[in-house]
Amino acid sequence: MDTRYANTIINVARGEAIPPPYGKVNDFLTEPGGDPKVRYGWKRLKEYFEVAARYNDGHWRIPGYLDGVKLKNKRIPQPGQSGIQWCGIFATWVWIKAGVPGVYWASPGIKGPDVKIIAGFKGIGLGDIGVQTGGLVHHFIISKLNDPPDKPGATVETINGNSTYQGITTISRPLSAFSYYYTLDSGFFGVLQKMYGE
Repeated sequence: MDTRYANTIINVARGEAIPPPYGKVNDFLTEPGGDPKVRYGWKRLKEYFEVAARYNDGHWRIPGYLDGVKLKNKRIPQPGQSGIQWCGIFATWVWIKAGVPGVYWASPGIKGPDVKIIAGFKGIGLGDIGVQTGGLVHHFIISKLNDPPDKPGATVETINGNSTYQGITTISRPLSAFSYYYTLDSGFFGVLQKMYGE
């Protein structure tokens, strides 16, 4: 990870996980005085899509799209799927809000000039976006290394969008479950860092 961004990425992600246990967006809570059918923090979820995945007014006019972010237990329609899983969109939004230049969600995956995809978990660091595959692909922000990465059974703390109750949760997970991760590697910054330090 480009060290200029790691702490800010973690702080932005942790801020979205408040109030615990489901964060600023979830299907568990209801806005004070609000309609119980409406997702808590739905405008924030809409922002994630607009900022990270470049959604605009045209998207929100497509039938089902606005309901997919606004209503509890709904998702934006996606052909052949149960709806858009927004974990990667959330992680990309966090990077953007932390000031990472030029990144965006390109379904599937994070794109940008300094984005690098690395198989496995060797070299993973704070602020990276981990990916677990299986029934569904799940993206999350690495917020804490609980153990040295080379220790057998090592775990990391992760901040996850689109988690329990479509909320934002903090979960520890084993590094062995990772398929790959996204990191930032600015070659020019790396040269300067080697020459002059942090």
